[in-house]
Amino acid sequence: MDWWLACFFLGAIFSLFSPIVPDIFVLFSLIFISITFFYYSSRINPSFKPFRLSSGLLFGASWMLFHAVNFQQLWQKNNLDALALSSTTQWVQGDILTLHSPLRELPDPLSKKLSPENRIRFNINVTHINNNQLTNALKLRLSWNNATLSLQQGQIVSLQVKFKPAHGLANLGSFSYQTWLNSKQISATGYVVNNKDNRVLIDEVSVRQQSFSSYQQLLPKHDLSPLLLALGFGSRTELSQALWQVLQATGTGHLIAISGLHIGLVATGIFFLFMFLMKNLPLRFFVNSHKIQRINSRYLAIALSMVAALSYGYLAGFSLPTVRALVMLSLYWCSRLLGIKVSIKRWLLLTLFMITLTTPFSLFTASFWLSVYAVIIIFITLWRFKSLLSSGNKLWLFIKGLVVIQLSLTLFLMPISAIFFQQISLVALLANIIAVPWMSVIVIPLCLLSVLVMLISPELSQVVIFICLESIMLLWHYLTYLSNVSWAIIRLSSFDVSLIVLFGILSVFLIFFQATIKLPSKAMSITLMCAIFFLLMLKVSDKSDDGLNNWQLVVFDVGQGLSILVKRDDNAILYDTGAAYKSGFNMVDAVILPYLQYSGITQLDKVIISHSDNDHAGGLAILKQSIAIKELIYNVDSESGNAHKNSHCIQGREFYWQKVKFEFLWPDSLVGDNNDDSCVLLISDKNNRVLLTGDISRKVERKLVEQYPQLQAEVLVVPHHGSKTSSSDAFISHVNPKLAIVSAGYLNRWRMPVTEVVERYQSNNIEMLNSATSGQIVLDLSEKGITQYTYHEDLWPFWFANSL
Repeated sequence: MDWWLACFFLGAIFSLFSPIVPDIFVLFSLIFISITFFYYSSRINPSFKPFRLSSGLLFGASWMLFHAVNFQQLWQKNNLDALALSSTTQWVQGDILTLHSPLRELPDPLSKKLSPENRIRFNINVTHINNNQLTNALKLRLSWNNATLSLQQGQIVSLQVKFKPAHGLANLGSFSYQTWLNSKQISATGYVVNNKDNRVLIDEVSVRQQSFSSYQQLLPKHDLSPLLLALGFGSRTELSQALWQVLQATGTGHLIAISGLHIGLVATGIFFLFMFLMKNLPLRFFVNSHKIQRINSRYLAIALSMVAALSYGYLAGFSLPTVRALVMLSLYWCSRLLGIKVSIKRWLLLTLFMITLTTPFSLFTASFWLSVYAVIIIFITLWRFKSLLSSGNKLWLFIKGLVVIQLSLTLFLMPISAIFFQQISLVALLANIIAVPWMSVIVIPLCLLSVLVMLISPELSQVVIFICLESIMLLWHYLTYLSNVSWAIIRLSSFDVSLIVLFGILSVFLIFFQATIKLPSKAMSITLMCAIFFLLMLKVSDKSDDGLNNWQLVVFDVGQGLSILVKRDDNAILYDTGAAYKSGFNMVDAVILPYLQYSGITQLDKVIISHSDNDHAGGLAILKQSIAIKELIYNVDSESGNAHKNSHCIQGREFYWQKVKFEFLWPDSLVGDNNDDSCVLLISDKNNRVLLTGDISRKVERKLVEQYPQLQAEVLVVPHHGSKTSSSDAFISHVNPKLAIVSAGYLNRWRMPVTEVVERYQSNNIEMLNSATSGQIVLDLSEKGITQYTYHEDLWPFWFANSL
């Protein structure tokens, strides 16, 4: 049984590496084969284990992919054309899924003035589109600027919205918004259009929302008050950037995400409290003694424990970490109630099996792997150091257990943190060894007590809240001090991640399983050193000059904008920065800096800004604050007074960098304000030529054709994102590229690249790539030619990270 459960889980994991989601007929066939194998190995030939294990692998993979197909076909099941619907606004009806704070002031529905306080983001379960009822509800994630309704969870609303199928920027090293949307089973994203007919149809607010709103009104205006909302209701939207920075730097973010620790505290707390009361209260004065004798207090304690845990799970919105904890707790309590002895291994495997059955999409979230790995590490640590943790008085045992378990978690969770977040906290051990017991014993119980007392006496609840905030402040001073240490957090390149993962794997075997597998420590040490030496050699060989003068051109997926990196080894030049928006979101923080960190690039040799439009230069100020820049090349004379060297992009200038030639073909004067002032750059070596064109129009294209008879290039970055004002027939024929690259936003409002431009390139037999559909585009250029890679097809081609 254990091996079948393990194979089921492995099959589910293997399915994640499929680049496509198979047809439903194929999946039903796999399920049938799985059942046949299981029946054969169970009834006909029980001794033949390969069939049983194969049935587990096939069933696990089929189960995951079946849910992927189901999610993928939601639009078709509702007879809807998602692309057609995205072209115009639609009226939707559905119930609000997200907790919200009441808006302080409702603006005029037709007001154009943007109020940050009235900008909200929420999920809605859509049941009707344009008054047509859907067969299967769709989950949408929407934003609303100048919200004119105070939305509350549980309300059924009618809103005019503009949406498009779920999609996220796709770049190596960056947060995968697409994966996050898929894990939440969100089918589309968009925004609410302000309209006087937007209204609440049924104003029935959920109990969770009512409790949240009442509790929020009791909270003082305190910097740490949002932490109580996170601990009590699982709402982290109110957390400020300053709070997040401290939590991330100290590795204590898990303490405010309601999960196994919190659910376990509630369940065990209620269980032992009830058992204590049953043992010590004089119940015979209230209940007949014969009835008391017939009561199985342990069963009642377990039942109350589960009710308390479920209630807390409801307040937390039954988030994925909460559901995982409830599944694990339910299996444990059921085994106790039924008197079934279940080993820890089987309990963990049954938990993984149930989680995969109930919430299959949780398998591609970081929280799932952190939770599973943490539980496994805790049990292995208790097993490996059983003798150490079984001698001494109770206080000394508690201290030893806390230190050993926290040390194991800090050390062995580093590889998972490195993989998902590309950073590790070096102060996590110091932070958690104090924060975990402090939060567990003082803060979390006080927070939950304040929520419970609120139902009886709001005034008394405020007293408990005050005590709770004071206790958090004491801890927060310590965490803030640790977060301000210069070495608190280390950001990692892809090579660093590989090295840490290798250290983690070998350390697990060295510390935990050396005695079991009976390998001498000398052999393990030699293995460790050889593996590290091999990785270092790979790094050195990657940087060595192989005579081919390889260099790369990276076209980032920055939506409707442009940013291109030219790099060789750890050296790089950036052309444009993408946009920055009023909301604070910008492409430098979201895309460029994560990729530079991923690639191990710590400074930029040059930054070239084509012109001053926001979608090309919006992130420049943030970039200058975030990374060292040796030289800034701009086509306007307005960047004096900076610490780094400044120069201009002007026709006729050229320079060599890493044996690659950079030649500026336009503009012929320093203006930089208009599209036609864009810096046109020809990048070439002895074998390859790449032409970057900015946002030039046909007017400049014509001048380039006239002034540069030898303008041919193998790669052309399409002018002005493929607008109808650019890419003339004469220019395309003159450049005669083999590959044309468009940097554009997914289903952007201008519909770039426009159809007529695409047809022009196609009529010239030129291959086209669009960052909107391909994601990040990487070109390897060498004496052997050009090799192209795209995020969705080559770099990260897995179904869970792509549009379903």
